[in-house]
Amino acid sequence: MIKVSRKRRAGASVTIGISLDAETKEKLKALATEKHHGNVSALISEMTEDAVRKAAFERIWQWYGGREPSAKERAKIDAELDEGWTLARGQAQAKKARRRKAA
Repeated sequence: MIKVSRKRRAGASVTIGISLDAETKEKLKALATEKHHGNVSALISEMTEDAVRKAAFERIWQWYGGREPSAKERAKIDAELDEGWTLARGQAQAKKARRRKAA
């Protein structure tokens, strides 16, 4: 019998291999369970987005010519950004809830 291989849909994820020590792997799994119902891929995607935002912030800060923010200043900025994103997500959810189906 011939096995028919299924074509992957456009935009499908790709598989990568990484090497981690056992302790790091367990930490990732525990955090994924806490934040993404055990989905380690979703956790890594979230971590990647955070790293990209942080790198962009660092690049723009260097362009601006200011000194590097201290850990305390950075934590305050991150907290303000997180608060803003939380509010924005809440607004988006409220907007979706208000929409009605077309008759």
